[in-house]
Amino acid sequence: MTGLSKLAQVALSTRDVSKAVPFYRDVLGLKLMFEVSGMAFFDAGGVRLMIGPAHHKGELQNNTFVYFDADDWHATEQALIARGLAFERPAEVVQRSEGKEHAIRFFKDPDGNALAIMGWRPAM
Repeated sequence: MTGLSKLAQVALSTRDVSKAVPFYRDVLGLKLMFEVSGMAFFDAGGVRLMIGPAHHKGELQNNTFVYFDADDWHATEQALIARGLAFERPAEVVQRSEGKEHAIRFFKDPDGNALAIMGWRPAM
């Protein structure tokens, strides 16, 4: 049976692409692939992240969360903080294993889209 096997792209809305691009490129460190027709496309570890204009007026509201893998948890967390990222709250531990824990830490982009880093780190 043929089925889906790979996530190709995630799309998030923005009110201002010119503000979103520096956030995703400079603060989060994602590679900007290209910009076209008011949209910006980033490489997020082989999954394309499209940041494009909102198609409705008013506040951007959704229940979508985008989780970025923090391969080296502490280095990723510190690099993002050094680039001016403000996390919403301390990391949450969602799983524990011998000597390590799987953690998630939430933040928002300039348009209020819900984002997070997640990954394994040494147990605290």
